[in-house]
Amino acid sequence: MSVFRLRSHDTSTEGGRSKERLRRAGLTTVSAGAARVIGLLVSLVTLPLTFKYLGPERYGLWMVLISIISAMGFADLGIGNGLVNAISEAYGKDDRNLAREYVTSAFVMMLGIALFLSAAGAAAFPFMPWMRLFNVESAALAVEGSHAILVLYAWFVISIPIGIITRAQSGLQQGYIPQVVGALGSVLTLIALLLAIRLHGSLAWLVFASTMGSVTATAFNGWLLFYEHPWLLPARHAYRRSAASKILKLGLMFFVLQCAVTIGYTSDNIVITQILGAAAVAAYAVPQKLFSFVGLVVGVAITPLWPAYGEALARGDVSWVRRVFFSSLWLTFVISGSFCTLLVLTGPWILRVFFGRSLHAPLSLLIVLGLWGVVAAVSASTSILLNGAGVLRVQAIAAVIASLTNLALSIILTRRFGVIGVCLGSIITQLAITFPIYAFIIRDLFGEIAKAKFENIEERRAASTETI
Repeated sequence: MSVFRLRSHDTSTEGGRSKERLRRAGLTTVSAGAARVIGLLVSLVTLPLTFKYLGPERYGLWMVLISIISAMGFADLGIGNGLVNAISEAYGKDDRNLAREYVTSAFVMMLGIALFLSAAGAAAFPFMPWMRLFNVESAALAVEGSHAILVLYAWFVISIPIGIITRAQSGLQQGYIPQVVGALGSVLTLIALLLAIRLHGSLAWLVFASTMGSVTATAFNGWLLFYEHPWLLPARHAYRRSAASKILKLGLMFFVLQCAVTIGYTSDNIVITQILGAAAVAAYAVPQKLFSFVGLVVGVAITPLWPAYGEALARGDVSWVRRVFFSSLWLTFVISGSFCTLLVLTGPWILRVFFGRSLHAPLSLLIVLGLWGVVAAVSASTSILLNGAGVLRVQAIAAVIASLTNLALSIILTRRFGVIGVCLGSIITQLAITFPIYAFIIRDLFGEIAKAKFENIEERRAASTETI
């Protein structure tokens, strides 16, 4: 139970640091799960209310706006993820000055991106063909949509530089703080939306209300972070080109990695549409959504280990990393295997209850989706270690090769076996390409770290002998 206690462990010893890493990871996992549940409950309340208030067309327009902004999610070029690694390294070295240099340098780069996007948005806004972009016939609705996207775009741009707050908290293994504050922000969003509907606000006002929780939560998170760690506050004199270069290189590797995974493993519906027609998409997409719950559970459980691995490796605590990694790998396999088996057995009943006889998912599809759920979960657990260790270049190259192979296999197998082909392509790619590459990387990673640690010990012994 020491994993979930609120009081910190003594970090002056190796054993205490080990317990503290697991405690923080456990708190982040629990708080993230609770935040997801609260967010889901808020969505269940707001979705019917906003749909009824806006009507099908305006609500659909709102969803289009969110999709447009979501498509720009990689705009920070992976710098946020690079900062997580950099902060965990500085934390492992107990180097406050280095941590401040990383935060300041990342902030300057992300502020530059935000200013560029602001200028580009301001220049493009007057010339955008809103009616054609939103595919609406009403000029008034197009104008309302343009005002709404202006609000959403403004928050998106602002969120880029202030994103250093949650990234720094993650790097310090305090991911539970933004999760708890974010849950409170979800409740504030609910209140703001109810107020906007009560006052008969326009779509733009509803969009503004929907961002209120995030704005307030981020501001409060910033106060908490810099109150507890004032030495992290960005300062002009703390900017370092070397720190910026390091974070940017890490970030670009994460960017390539994310793009490769997105292209290779989220194109299933497009492949099915092009080969089997749009009508066949539902038969795959709905059961796939059901199994995506497994990935959500596993992700919540293992993601907090990312900065913990980075900090432990910076301290040279290889034995802890090895022990926790193989434990997480086994736990991930058991959890995903159990959930996927349960969904394969109960899937037909669940789909029949919610969709009746209008949707038929063959047992073969459920079995293949279950296998993919386990394979993807184990792969994600391994990626968390490699991300924390900063092993990104080889991982990015492997991801590009695997994504292109997966896309080609998915097309071939879908033509041969139908909707299960896209999933079979993903499974074969992971087992034949990604897993062997990961095995070699991990073997070399632990070997190199152990060798470096041994050489360090020998150097210290030699130095102490010379002193004597």
